[in-house]
Amino acid sequence: MKKKLSFFIWHFIVAGFLCQAQQAGQIYIIPKRLSINGDKLTVEMMFDMSRLRLSSSESITYTPIITGNDNQHILPQLIVKGSNRYKADRREEFLSGRSSAFAANQGDNLNTSIYAIEKFNKKTIITYLVSVEYSAWMQGSTLVVREETCGCSGIQSKMTQRTIVFDETSSKSDFQPRFNFIVPEREIEKNRFDIGNAYLEFSQGGSTITPNFRNNQTELDKINQMISMLTSDHDVIVTSIEMRGYASPEGSAQSNYELSSQRAKAMRDYFVRRLANIPSSSFLTGIGGEDWEGLKKLLMSYSVDYKEEIINIINTVQDLDIRERRIQQLGNGGPYRQIFRDLYPKLRRVDCQINYTVRNFTVAESKERIQQKGKLLSQNEMYQIASSYPAGSHEFNETLITARQYFQGNDIANLNAAAAALSEGNPASADEYLKQVQNRNLPEYANCMGVLSIYKGNYSAAEDFLRRAQDAGLAEASHNLRELQKRQNK
Repeated sequence: MKKKLSFFIWHFIVAGFLCQAQQAGQIYIIPKRLSINGDKLTVEMMFDMSRLRLSSSESITYTPIITGNDNQHILPQLIVKGSNRYKADRREEFLSGRSSAFAANQGDNLNTSIYAIEKFNKKTIITYLVSVEYSAWMQGSTLVVREETCGCSGIQSKMTQRTIVFDETSSKSDFQPRFNFIVPEREIEKNRFDIGNAYLEFSQGGSTITPNFRNNQTELDKINQMISMLTSDHDVIVTSIEMRGYASPEGSAQSNYELSSQRAKAMRDYFVRRLANIPSSSFLTGIGGEDWEGLKKLLMSYSVDYKEEIINIINTVQDLDIRERRIQQLGNGGPYRQIFRDLYPKLRRVDCQINYTVRNFTVAESKERIQQKGKLLSQNEMYQIASSYPAGSHEFNETLITARQYFQGNDIANLNAAAAALSEGNPASADEYLKQVQNRNLPEYANCMGVLSIYKGNYSAAEDFLRRAQDAGLAEASHNLRELQKRQNK
């Protein structure tokens, strides 16, 4: 018995339970094959964890679940463990005399609830291939991949979603679109900057830095660590360190302007005395004045009466002193007293901006740095990494998608990432990248939109886009048009 998969849409959802407030890492789940042979449904995926950061004591369990029409089928789990966790669990099973789940490997039936248990390393790529009994309810169902991280405290949820469309004519083996990847210009001088915020406790109207007062020492140590890391990095040359002071809005705007300047100078003097290896001429000061923008951001997640009126006053009243008086008049002064108590202290701060230049890297050096120090690379250097791999390979595509993370506002980065995502059979991500492109007259944009429209089944739009790219001289669009015509004639 052979069933036909007419229009089988699967949503690949990664639901992560992370043990740290910051993102623990990133995985790529790459759908490779979805097929029905006889009464068996076969699912093949690739788990790429080369960008994942997993501590030695943690483990991650991936549980694929087919769900739809009020039914669900749990597929065997893939478990990945840090080296210490792997050894400890294996030792515990051995001592307890339990039958070892570690025998499960690559679909082995010794433990049908577990597909494989792997020891994590930084370049782990695991192919997941299982076959299950096919049921009619699975048509049009959803595949949810649940990710659960264990081994530390503080659980936080994270969810991302991708949609892959499989049908008779859109499998990668049948439709292989072509793309023109744009080479980014080389940066003549790689200028970068990092900003750190020191939320120091100043007395109202004061500018003296008191390190042992409340949380000031922690805030100062944070800035000191940022400066020290950059000045000790042999890849960069620090050109200047700017301290910019801010004040809360109580009092006159002129006095707060002067106060913010005094706070910046106090911060500069504090670090000039303590960082003798940095020339004092490298330290600059800036004047932020009253931090109304900071107040608006704080108000967004703060509960107070007349909040919309306060934000409207900030947006429309230009004179800062009149602006403050208008807010004081709302609700007989109650809202003002509340934000004065809770929000104003958070506006009395000094920002530290470190400006630096970065040396150029060879391809080998760039490969070493892209994971941990990607910000130091230029877009061109990332493209050179991609070009060191075979065009269209997973490594080639992954590098261009990584480059887009660092250059999100750049049209070339978004177009190259969109083409890479489409090459990987991931139209949902490509759609997201293409929405960020500003110059939509580029032939590469039209070509990507044409391919994306094919994936969406909108052949009329696909033809319009691809003909536009073809008319602009893009040879890849001509190939994609021929592929489109094959599909239209079926």
